[in-house]
Amino acid sequence: MVIRRIVLTFMLSLFWLHAGGIAAQVITEFPVPVSAGSVLPGIVAGPDGNLWFTFTDAGGNGVGRITTTGTVTKFPVAAPPSIVPFGIAAGPDGHLWFTDVNSNQIGRTTTLGVTTLFTVTPLATGGPSRLFFSIATGADGNLWVTDVSGDTVWRSTPTGTTDQFFAGITSGAGLGSIAAGPDGNLWFAENLGNRIGRMTPQGNVTEFSAGITANAAVEGITAGPDGNLWFTERTANKIGRISPLGVITEFSAGITANAGISGIAAGPDGNIWFTESVGNRIGRITPQGVVTEFSTGLSAGAGPSAITAGPDGSLWFTEYISGRIGRITVPPPVLIGALSRKTHGATGTFDLPLSLVPTAPIVEPRQGATTTIVLTFDATIVSADVAVTEGTAVAGAPTFNGSDVTVQLTGVADQQYVTISLANVATVPTGGGSGSVRIGFLAGDVNGSGVVTLSDLGQVNAQLAQSVTAANFTKDVNASGTLSLTDKAITNANLTRSLPPP
Repeated sequence: MVIRRIVLTFMLSLFWLHAGGIAAQVITEFPVPVSAGSVLPGIVAGPDGNLWFTFTDAGGNGVGRITTTGTVTKFPVAAPPSIVPFGIAAGPDGHLWFTDVNSNQIGRTTTLGVTTLFTVTPLATGGPSRLFFSIATGADGNLWVTDVSGDTVWRSTPTGTTDQFFAGITSGAGLGSIAAGPDGNLWFAENLGNRIGRMTPQGNVTEFSAGITANAAVEGITAGPDGNLWFTERTANKIGRISPLGVITEFSAGITANAGISGIAAGPDGNIWFTESVGNRIGRITPQGVVTEFSTGLSAGAGPSAITAGPDGSLWFTEYISGRIGRITVPPPVLIGALSRKTHGATGTFDLPLSLVPTAPIVEPRQGATTTIVLTFDATIVSADVAVTEGTAVAGAPTFNGSDVTVQLTGVADQQYVTISLANVATVPTGGGSGSVRIGFLAGDVNGSGVVTLSDLGQVNAQLAQSVTAANFTKDVNASGTLSLTDKAITNANLTRSLPPP
């Protein structure tokens, strides 16, 4: 029991917190009627259209249900401290399954709140003492559970028959969260071992550590919308991404220091969402690694912990110590970048970054009646309406690739400003986004001054006969793929031509 108390104290201490936060998206909180000192460690979307969570309470530890309108119902399982429900998952059988960090049991709860407990008997290693932490449904139709104290992953059928797998897991791993991957395998965090583990449905394990910061405290893990796995590094204050082949990338830009990153989940908007239990914020990271933090509406000292995507298109999270469930709605997508793309013959495609400030438009100096404009948002986009709201050009139907919206412009006249506007920009299920970009078109204005001058002519002349590269592609004025006398002639013919005042 001494070892159990030490390990349990260590795992639960990952969630202790202090106040903090920044203003942004509004969050709604719903109180859960539990006694002081109670905790809410896990949450998941259930098969009945509600959210289900685990809780401790002086009147009985158990599993709770909250509707998307905030109505809470508790289903106590047993008086404390006999069981301590922790991780929770929607099972393949239409029930809810949870782990118990205080006994050799896992639990199954129906959507009517009826719970059955299954005692797990070790088969070969680790002794009788178990500390079941996280649970997930695998592609094979079974439940998979991490065992902190035994460095073991357990598999349970929906009827409660269990097997254990420990071969290949390094001793002292301190297993954390587990998630089903897009490759049909199970992926789990090794909090103490500073690794990510991959387990096949047959129990074969591969561990990955290259690319993870030393002593990162790998904790939560989830399957992302991009075909990768995403995980939290609590001590390193980073979000990690691992491909199914084991290639790891870390992201830290935009994450406030000492955030206490904890839970993580894929959102309905094509992004990944995470909790900052110490910083008292909810974070969002795009598959490209752009981070936004939200805290408006979150009570001081709330300590957001577990997080999951809800059936209503929102993200739902537990406030570990404050006794509340939080909901954050997915905000409308926001335009964060744009570029003008042209293909320069056989040399390749080159992108000119554009300004999002209408009064300071970037000048496109490359000639041609056809231009590709790519607008990048902070979420995966599935639909949008496009219009040319300034200038002479025709916009084709937009196409969508992740967070990018691509618009083909034809009939683009020279010596003008063109504004491309998007409306009804939508993720799944959030719409209402919008964005626009304004571009100056003036062939030969390679220095972007708004006037074609002798300086532009000199810059083009200096690149004659050079290879077209990312450093000089704007001097290839006719986008032919060669820096030639033709580029010089076009620039010379446009000398003194200018754009209208911006």
